[in-house]
Amino acid sequence: MIMDKKIEPEPDAVYKINIWFYKFTDLIWNPQRRLKKIPIKEGMVVVDYGCGPGRYTVPIAKLVGPKGKVFAVDIQPLAVKTIKEKASRKNIINIETIIVSSYNTGISGSIADLVLLIDTLHLINDYHALFREIYRILKPDGTLFMDPGHMKLSRAREIVENTNFFKILEWRGKDMLVAPKVNQ
Repeated sequence: MIMDKKIEPEPDAVYKINIWFYKFTDLIWNPQRRLKKIPIKEGMVVVDYGCGPGRYTVPIAKLVGPKGKVFAVDIQPLAVKTIKEKASRKNIINIETIIVSSYNTGISGSIADLVLLIDTLHLINDYHALFREIYRILKPDGTLFMDPGHMKLSRAREIVENTNFFKILEWRGKDMLVAPKVNQ
């Protein structure tokens, strides 16, 4: 088993400031619009890697329905707490939250139909470890939907291609649809 380096969350105060920033920017760039670009179907297993306060987690849990499941993965305990509270208020029971201290999620291998990596890549220190884990949890016919966030598209493409785990299928504006390469 490969040991992942421990990673640290941002301080709680910084996270709380970011939450207010998300609330403000969501008024301008409504995350619901992006949901139309994400290939979600009822019954899917979805991993929201770097889920933050659940801007996508909760709506996706509704879209996959009671036969589907969403794993909300984050390094920040306050993010997981926020999602648990939102899910409880809305009586959503198909979300499982996971706090990580490395890139390893602990999720069973080849279980996810879809992994979301939205506005997270620019925060990652070990791209190979991240993409190795995403490759491990995705089904062979699964999809990675990602947005490079505050990173240039050319740099994001270079990172994805250099890890050699995935191939880029399609660009949808800043969003990428990525598939696992076979026989890694």
